[in-house]
Amino acid sequence: MRRLATTLGILGASIALTLGVTQSASAAAGTLLFNGQIFQNPTGCNKSENPAETGLVSNWTDSIAYVYSDPSCQEFVGIAMPFTLVEVPHAWSVRYQ
Repeated sequence: MRRLATTLGILGASIALTLGVTQSASAAAGTLLFNGQIFQNPTGCNKSENPAETGLVSNWTDSIAYVYSDPSCQEFVGIAMPFTLVEVPHAWSVRYQ
């Protein structure tokens, strides 16, 4: 019984520590060039002031950029991997998670 209590105590402490050190999403480190606009260390949903039929996404950050065809990052159309330049049809916004 004592061994079970010790095991459960260790398990509980491990879970508490794991949940306690979990970090929330942070900004991508680097620069996003999106339809002629520059975003430094972007985070969340970044709307283009110049939406284009074919959007140009230059993702010079350390994170994946998810590209959407609407201004509120709802209609997914493509991705831009870190340190790449891609053309994406109907690109209007980019989200980092």
